[in-house]
Amino acid sequence: MSMRMLRLLRAMVFIAIAIAAAPCFAGSLVGKVVEVMDGDTLTIQTRGGEFFKVRLEEIDAPELSQTFGRQARQFLQDLALERLVTVEYETVDLYRRLIGVVILWNGGAVNDALVKNGLAWHYRVHYPSHDHLRELEYQAWKSRLGLWVEPDPVPPWKFRGDQFPGAPPANPSGVDYNRIFSYGLIGDPQTKIYLWPACGHYPQPGSEFAVFGSKLEAEAAGFKPAPGCHGK
Repeated sequence: MSMRMLRLLRAMVFIAIAIAAAPCFAGSLVGKVVEVMDGDTLTIQTRGGEFFKVRLEEIDAPELSQTFGRQARQFLQDLALERLVTVEYETVDLYRRLIGVVILWNGGAVNDALVKNGLAWHYRVHYPSHDHLRELEYQAWKSRLGLWVEPDPVPPWKFRGDQFPGAPPANPSGVDYNRIFSYGLIGDPQTKIYLWPACGHYPQPGSEFAVFGSKLEAEAAGFKPAPGCHGK
């Protein structure tokens, strides 16, 4: 076995171990897109032969059964299928999906392209929010592109009809990325306090609150649990 191949195998083993052992492991992978499941989920195969499912971060495309769901998948297929891409990811969720940005050979982000063309919403579950995605969504809405031809399109997180579970996940490895809004874990940027529906005095969630997927994520951003929320 060549030294180059040995290094590659060692690198792949390291990545696999890191993903399995460290919920907050961040990294970068290069691979070919071999499958597109829907408008925000795809699978890549690395040069080492490993397969990784990727959930595009900070966007949410229509479900396949929704209007523009199949168009979003087709757009993603046309853009990335059978192409070599780089995946920059921060976390791995409950279903072992890499949550990240998919970057094409020309440096363009697939995540941005879907929002820019009106085929996905800006999924506001990152703190602090990325302003460029908000602006891309606004411009698509203003131009009535894609799903924005409808006067009041239903976001996929509402279409799925998720209900609030008991308590939010403790860390990213327990998060279903598609259901982050359903956990109801919000933080007040003014007080740096976070809470969820099981806590007392839970407010009506609004745009002034930060949204988090897990308690660890909230605390890493400098937020503390509201009094009385411990252990719930």
